[in-house]
Amino acid sequence: MARRYANSWSRAAARLTGVAHTQAPIFRWGVLIALVAVWIGLGLVFWLHLGVWEALYRTIAAVSMSGDYFGVTNEQLNLVRFAALAVPIVGLLFAFSGALGQHLAQSFNLRASHHVVIAGDSPPALSLALDCRKSRDAVILIAQDLPEDTQLGLRRKGVIVLEGDARHIETLRAARAHYAAHVVAFEPDDTVNLQIEAAVRRLVGNSKRRPPISVHVSTRSPMLLKEAREMRSAQMRQNKMQGSPVDPKPFSIEEMAARALIQRETGELLTVAQQLQSDRLHFVFFGFDQGAESVAERVLASLWSTQFAPPRLTVLVPDPVTAEAGFKARHREAFMHPELWAADVAFLPFNWDMAAIGPEILDAVEQQRGRPTAAIVSTGSDPGNIHLGIALKRACNHGMRWPIPIFMRETSQSEFSQQYAHGDDTPDLDAYLQAFGAHQLIATRAKIIEGALDRGAAVAHEHYNKGLGQKDPMSMRELQAAMRDWGEVLETFRAANRAVADAAMTKVWDAGWRPAANGEKGDTAPTIPAELMPRMAEREHDRWVAERLMAGWRPTTQGEKRNNDLMAHDKLASWSALTDDDKNNDVVQVRAALDIARVTHKEGFVARS
Repeated sequence: MARRYANSWSRAAARLTGVAHTQAPIFRWGVLIALVAVWIGLGLVFWLHLGVWEALYRTIAAVSMSGDYFGVTNEQLNLVRFAALAVPIVGLLFAFSGALGQHLAQSFNLRASHHVVIAGDSPPALSLALDCRKSRDAVILIAQDLPEDTQLGLRRKGVIVLEGDARHIETLRAARAHYAAHVVAFEPDDTVNLQIEAAVRRLVGNSKRRPPISVHVSTRSPMLLKEAREMRSAQMRQNKMQGSPVDPKPFSIEEMAARALIQRETGELLTVAQQLQSDRLHFVFFGFDQGAESVAERVLASLWSTQFAPPRLTVLVPDPVTAEAGFKARHREAFMHPELWAADVAFLPFNWDMAAIGPEILDAVEQQRGRPTAAIVSTGSDPGNIHLGIALKRACNHGMRWPIPIFMRETSQSEFSQQYAHGDDTPDLDAYLQAFGAHQLIATRAKIIEGALDRGAAVAHEHYNKGLGQKDPMSMRELQAAMRDWGEVLETFRAANRAVADAAMTKVWDAGWRPAANGEKGDTAPTIPAELMPRMAEREHDRWVAERLMAGWRPTTQGEKRNNDLMAHDKLASWSALTDDDKNNDVVQVRAALDIARVTHKEGFVARS
């Protein structure tokens, strides 16, 4: 059973908030109408022989409990007088129930702890709040200028909405952030999120917390995300995190969407490339916003197969010169060491506001870069992505020109994506459209708070840390222990192990396996043929070199030693230059792929036909 983030006080506050703001007009009006019917109806029936007006007068007099209503033994008149009293009392109770419940919830919340505090009013922040409530966590949402109907909808679900600025310590104090299990800074502005983290630190001070409060900081800028992670590593190396009451955890929605896509679709991408008899995985990007760039980074760092050449990217944008300069500036080392590896990325001009997708652009891509095996549509606008995705699918399927999967970025699920962009519908080799990246699927409790995407990375780190190259598959107890220890791993190593995890299904595919489909009996302990291991280990080293260069690391110069602070690594060298021990480290990571697969695909695997 998943852990629930709440104590008894915060759970009571959440329940009271939900009850106080749940509208049940049929029940409320039904009760009042029934009471009025008993009061007026039975009274009129009993006194009607005296005349209508006299009967009505005596019936209404039941409220005062005077006259004929004292010492009444008749059951009908007793019903009339108690119904008459109940109507105003019940009416007032219903009228003030919302305010009463809200004030009671606030009172209970004064003792809340071990709950989840979310700062932000963006759609992803609201999605996370509701998803946490599905797991029965106690959630306090700090937001400004939320519409009344949105606030009402959240409170009906039991989310306690606190209006204010999360950068202010008093606002965080009111949300009991210094007693929370998790604080998520989820504003659209990176600077604001960093200020919220700083405010949490000031609020908590030097108080002892075990475990520390996890502060998840949303970061849109790839460069800022990288630096925030490196800063956390530096703090841990200097033992400043030892005993610290706050554990910062920077995250990026765009990166998480890209990782989820790669982890889910690797087998399909490799199979398509094999069916098309391609020599490599070739991705064509229509648009290159932050979401697209995140996918590009994961492809270059993860999708390295023994059966194909290194991955290739072709980017179509209105201003290719600016886009190329920006990408190369952010990944300088990936282009500075051609003797090891240089990212195969080309930027071509295409303005979708001034030109339609047709055979001309397909011809241009094929002639200059070769036939693709997949397409990514991510221009920064959901409507633009939908329009481009539909047009591209039609062009690709005309004469089966490019029978490839087309992945369309959609930040929020729409009826279109659910009906027409949900994946492959037929066993035929044809182009199909699939949406990815919706905040409803990415901004979830499992991915942000529980770190579900990092389960495989924790296993990869455990393999490397213990040198499990020749050991039998890890037991489930060992796998769970790896997840517990993951929180102490330096961010530098986390990045490398995330890439290992994202590449795991490539190695499983190379070894001749695929995930079992529904109804199939899968093997829960897949193996790698011994004759494939040397080639797979060499390919893993190639992939690791590419990932480290993409992450900003560089090879050491002659006489220089490895330096984590300067991001210089002495193992960034060709396969032939490695020692046997170094090569065995790559064997370890190849074997780690099988345990990673076991964690992420518990239904097992079957041999590829």
